[in-house]
Amino acid sequence: METTKKVETLIIGGGPGGRTAYAALHRLGKKKSMLVMNLEPTVVCSLPYGVGRRLIPGGPEDAVVDISKSPRLPRDIVQNTIIGSVISINTEEKVATIKTQASEYMYVSYDNVILATGAVPWIPPIEGVLMSCDHRSDNEDFSGEVVCVGNQFAPKASLAKGIYVMRTANDARALDKFAQEAQSAIIIGSGAIGLEVAEALADRGLTVTIIEALPHLTPALDKDMAKLLEKRIEERGIKVITEKQATSYHNGSLTLNDGTTLEASGVVFATGVRPDTRLAAKIGIKVEKGIVVNKYMQTNIPNIYAIGDATQIENTVSRKTYLPLIGTLAMRQALIAALNIAGKPTEHPPATSWGVSTIFDLHWGSVGLTEELAASLGMKAAAIVMPVRTREPAMPEGKSGQWKIIFSTEPADSIKKGQILGFQIILDGESPLSTVERFLDMIVRHETIPELIGHFHIHSPSHNPPDDPYMGIMFRYGIN
Repeated sequence: METTKKVETLIIGGGPGGRTAYAALHRLGKKKSMLVMNLEPTVVCSLPYGVGRRLIPGGPEDAVVDISKSPRLPRDIVQNTIIGSVISINTEEKVATIKTQASEYMYVSYDNVILATGAVPWIPPIEGVLMSCDHRSDNEDFSGEVVCVGNQFAPKASLAKGIYVMRTANDARALDKFAQEAQSAIIIGSGAIGLEVAEALADRGLTVTIIEALPHLTPALDKDMAKLLEKRIEERGIKVITEKQATSYHNGSLTLNDGTTLEASGVVFATGVRPDTRLAAKIGIKVEKGIVVNKYMQTNIPNIYAIGDATQIENTVSRKTYLPLIGTLAMRQALIAALNIAGKPTEHPPATSWGVSTIFDLHWGSVGLTEELAASLGMKAAAIVMPVRTREPAMPEGKSGQWKIIFSTEPADSIKKGQILGFQIILDGESPLSTVERFLDMIVRHETIPELIGHFHIHSPSHNPPDDPYMGIMFRYGIN
């Protein structure tokens, strides 16, 4: 059966960006929108906590977003949501073809499109991770859940037995079932998701090993900061192997590039994601690292916008294009696209990378460039590392932490001497979120360490020590 419908804006993708785009358009008076999604709506970062039960005791199902009950979403979103996949768009006629969950076809005429197609789990091309090459999908199959193995998209159903990823509600359900039955797990990759999955499975009683190809855990941190995380992780019984890569997998046996073979009930790949740009590329949208957009989130095709994990933007620090892969930034981009569609010209603000997480009650955060990344980009940079406390010294409940501030030592191009390029924090027992947000604002405004004189420190004995950390940074930098 075929049906045809006319909408003002067709939103493709039901993640945080797509859902926010629908809500923003509704609030701007653009109420004739349609949302198309082929995955259950979730907040990806919450899924590991559903598996581990540490913060979401109800399990993975409680991490699924019920769009019919969300107070943040318009009530009509359910009736204007299609479960299915957009398989083609005629950009000249401005008509999209949708294949519904029932394998029926729907044709939608639109004024504008917002692509919010997100990203899919990436797995390095390791022998044995797929059941067979016959299961690989072509790049025009937009239905179902997929992974990217090397440079090739493949259905998740083609993953070998014992291979897992963490991106969707079904991934979390699969890992939850795995945790009920398994004895051991190997996590490959040590970004935020990898560490959170490691914690979740350890909390469920599994013996866990983390393998990281880099010299230290967590690429968002420098080695000196990552070592503090590594110490806590190993204290909780998790084995950490760095500077090693997997080369093959077969029936629970994982072989590393030094010839070592590890046995486990399952292997979880937390090796990053790749933008899902298949539809964009098919219809002629310019794609580089991700979908190319201008400061208004517009693609090279008129009336088609792109937001979120599939989209590349400029890093305000390095001035190079990058993939933010951050849900809250996707939501901000959704608002920008909606404002522009509504005739309210709005530009994307400067942005950079950030991340905050916790592992076994040790909190960490990072924003901007690491010292290692700055060096690899040829920047002249140095760092200030200083200890911090969460309470006055006389208060025994106070916990210790560490800050690291990366700054430029020489002016170059648009970089000023003393400009803050990055910030990292490790804090025991308390959230560093507000501090990371504060440094994010400094970094995107290109502030220098001497300009910290304009940032004030509020002291309350029950909340923090009286020592002004911004003065501490300036003293260590040198006041001239």
